[in-house]
Amino acid sequence: MVVSRSAKRDLLQIVDYIRRDNPSAAERFAAAILNHVEMLARFPRMGEPVEKRPGVRKLLHTPVRIYYRIDEEQNRVEILHFWHAARREASH
Repeated sequence: MVVSRSAKRDLLQIVDYIRRDNPSAAERFAAAILNHVEMLARFPRMGEPVEKRPGVRKLLHTPVRIYYRIDEEQNRVEILHFWHAARREASH
């Protein structure tokens, strides 16, 4: 499992935003997202392919979409972005 710098930054921004209003909810949300990421490591094809972006898949953890790709040669999943539904659609 590899998490890109962009994805780390995305997740920190989302969690920081939630933390402003509810710190405990932010921690629960971060733990739930990381649980989904761990599931992707075990079941990389559980997300659906992204239209017009060959090789990119997404998994929804409402309200966040996890964009990722499967690196077959390295036998790993690369997390590209965490995208909050309130933001404009990602162009991956």
